[in-house]
Amino acid sequence: MTAVHRPLTLWVRAARPAPLPAQPGPAHDGGPARGAVRWSAYGPLNEGDERADARDLPRFADGWQRRSLPLTDGGEALGLYRPDTGEAYLELDDDARPLPADPDTAEAVAAIERRWPALRLADTERDLLAAADPGLSFSLLDRLADEGRPEPECFHVLPWERVERLAAEVTRALRAPGTAPAGATPRLRHYFAPTGSRFSAALEQLAAAQRAADPRIRRVATTALCTRLMTAPADRMPAGTRSELAELLTAIAESDALLGATARAAAARLAARESGRTVLYYGSPARVRNQFAPTASGGTQQAEDSVEREAVTLRLAVDSHDEVSVVITATLPADTARSLPTDYGVVLLPVRVTGVAGHPELYVLLVPTGAGLSGDLGLRAVPGAEISADQSGPPLGAEELPFLDVRAVRATMSATIPRTDRRTWRTLAGALPEGHPVRAAIKEDPQS
Repeated sequence: MTAVHRPLTLWVRAARPAPLPAQPGPAHDGGPARGAVRWSAYGPLNEGDERADARDLPRFADGWQRRSLPLTDGGEALGLYRPDTGEAYLELDDDARPLPADPDTAEAVAAIERRWPALRLADTERDLLAAADPGLSFSLLDRLADEGRPEPECFHVLPWERVERLAAEVTRALRAPGTAPAGATPRLRHYFAPTGSRFSAALEQLAAAQRAADPRIRRVATTALCTRLMTAPADRMPAGTRSELAELLTAIAESDALLGATARAAAARLAARESGRTVLYYGSPARVRNQFAPTASGGTQQAEDSVEREAVTLRLAVDSHDEVSVVITATLPADTARSLPTDYGVVLLPVRVTGVAGHPELYVLLVPTGAGLSGDLGLRAVPGAEISADQSGPPLGAEELPFLDVRAVRATMSATIPRTDRRTWRTLAGALPEGHPVRAAIKEDPQS
């Protein structure tokens, strides 16, 4: 079967040949030297449709060869060449510039395309792609991840040294505030999106917030980073990167009592090279059984259990009337408690409760107390069921309000919660624009 060579990048541009002047000597008769042709880009992007994906253009259905095209202004770029017509196209990066690639790299890409979608990369291919322009390795892995099931080691060709350098910079800043970055701060850009996680955007945001000394954005970025590393496919990261990110997560846990449990759980996942989860896993949840033997007195019976997640303690109880209570308390250092209004605005702890009526995901509103924070929910148990409860994500603040799970908001508003909490939820709804689904879910509160 003949391999089909199609664009790797979103954008391509036609290439115009520019023959070199003939070199003097007996081998030449005054015409252009054989094979000495350089190329320059001309014409519109994607034949005039910048919004199209070049890979889907009918022109590239078949008949093309993978080439490295020497450029008139120097260097070589990844391209496609059609022998029967002499046409050529240059592949472009996200800045619409030709994507650099020497002949060996272009041949490695061609070899991968001949067995597309490749499940694994040969050692020589891996070495060439790791040394290539990051835009090339990104484009190749982005296509492979979209059209096939490449093994995790394929993703190790991405420029992970940038992640390691930036993670080390952020770790130093957390442990020694005011530490100046060593050299230029590396840009991660979009290069790590093929892994299936947006952790790199959160890492860059955290680094920027530290340099700007912006505590609110730093809190948002740290929360996002911990959350995304809890579900990132760790096996797609090299060992050195996982180690550097785990060190950063440990530093976060040491400096942020509320995020400690999530940061340490994410670090443990990286160490174990775990793939993604849809439910964040912190450990064994609190469990109680909604089964009670009859008693002579006929009084109310209760079963309870609790778990500790760093600064957070979760207590779960069920009684013989099928009433379930989830109580959260958090004991915080004084400086953390003082910074909560600035950093969070409002604190919502995601919890997952099974064995109860309704959606299992909910939010507990945590309000300041003398010792830190506390909050509770009341639910109805499924008769005879085992009930479990645990933290299911990091604490969230006002910045995350627009992105809350609408089903979890509805389940929370249907639960038994203190009247003062309902007033706070209604105030939060007022901060969202009309028609926002989270605002609508709060306004649907059956007890308002």
